Amino acid sequence: METYTIDLAPDQIVRWLLDENRLRAFDLLVSATRSYRVGALSGEERARLRDAGEELSEISEVGILEVRPRQKPHRWVLRVRVEDDIGPRAPMDEPVPEGEEEIDLPTFQKEFIKANRGIAEVSTEVEGPAAKASLNKLLRAMLTDRH
Repeated sequence: METYTIDLAPDQIVRWLLDENRLRAFDLLVSATRSYRVGALSGEERARLRDAGEELSEISEVGILEVRPRQKPHRWVLRVRVEDDIGPRAPMDEPVPEGEEEIDLPTFQKEFIKANRGIAEVSTEVEGPAAKASLNKLLRAMLTDRH
């Protein structure tokens, strides 16, 4: 599999996908998930919040949208990944949900795209020249149909 980034706006991809006629015409599988990641605070944040007297961690919310061809789902995948640093979290705060939660496309659009949250990146994985040509057909359709 070859992986590379795509210079296409995440909101354009999602708007294009929301038209169900396109999903049927291109016979696509679309899945979206939301998950949370807990990590250490950066040195700067730790120093700034030192007076809190608690052991704080950083929490990020991650949304991932994946688009694949239905007929040959392992040939390519188009992925939109949005990561939003929510902020510091104290041990006594509400627990962070574990694992991935499946969400629908309108929810992904509302919570990650329309809200313009975090850092978004678009990437793809392709398996050979035929898969790349198939994906390029889809990308051209997205580019020519601007809302």
